Amino acid sequence: MKADIKKIYDAHVAFELEQFDKKHLKANIKEEISAAWKWLDTVKLNDIASVEQVIAFEERNIKDRKLTKHQKEYIVELSESIHHLALKSKHTVADFLNEESFNDIADKIIDQKEIREKLIHDIVHNPFYGEMIADTLYDGIKSFAAQSGPSNETVGGSLFNLGKGILGAALSGVSDTIDKNIKKFISENLQKSIAKSEQTLKDKLSDTQLRRMAKTIWDKLEETKVKDLAKGVKLTEKDRVAILHSVEKAAHAALQSEPVAELNEHVLTHFFEHSGKKSIAQILEDNGITEKIAIKESEEFLIPYVEKAAKDGFLKERIEARLSKFYTTL
Repeated sequence: MKADIKKIYDAHVAFELEQFDKKHLKANIKEEISAAWKWLDTVKLNDIASVEQVIAFEERNIKDRKLTKHQKEYIVELSESIHHLALKSKHTVADFLNEESFNDIADKIIDQKEIREKLIHDIVHNPFYGEMIADTLYDGIKSFAAQSGPSNETVGGSLFNLGKGILGAALSGVSDTIDKNIKKFISENLQKSIAKSEQTLKDKLSDTQLRRMAKTIWDKLEETKVKDLAKGVKLTEKDRVAILHSVEKAAHAALQSEPVAELNEHVLTHFFEHSGKKSIAQILEDNGITEKIAIKESEEFLIPYVEKAAKDGFLKERIEARLSKFYTTL
């Protein structure tokens, strides 16, 4: 580089570096962000992106991504560290979730009456539910008969006096097959009881009753100490690794599944239909990010990096590398 060119080059480097000192940095950040914001207000989402591009990005970077060995080790270590912190905590559950928020969540759940009644109906009419009641009734009858004894003038005694009768044999444990048949008979004749139990559950889980239950739960949670909850968690490092492995495996399987892919595409398509014609600046503002916030956060985030880069000489090095490409051509 010629001497006169070198002088201009050095002056240019010095000028560029000066733009990053404390005297000018904030003003320059504000100027650049404001200019960029005005430009982004002219750029529509559809101009720079599409559903297909986003899905392709996810395919490259999310769908097949697995945790690294370091990430797994760190997550296990962090969870153990948090557990130790919880064991020493002086806080209660109420310090993390206030009563107003708890009640708001409870109210939102309680308001879903149709879903609640459908769940009750599905549970009650599940064959397992009938079998469970049949088993409970059968065990109760068997226990009652055994305690009554064959000499007592009770239902239990009468059952035992049947001797080799079907019920007598079942209650005496003579035949597993007969046991199963009796349970099946009870189960198949439980429809009235099941229908009644469905209504009972609906009554027990009414809005009023659920609000009472929520109040009771909160009264217990409010004073529950975090360290007491933590004491109930007894996980070895091996357990934590196994849980992490299971969660990662489940997440990976979900990401590979067709239903999740369909849902993902539906959400993206809906977003682009809703916001595709809006400018990037408008989309940011719709989500609470204004130009003022962008400038403030850019200052908070960028200034420490710039100051460190200037102190290390990295900033000067990069400015020189960029400018020298031009000045060496003169």
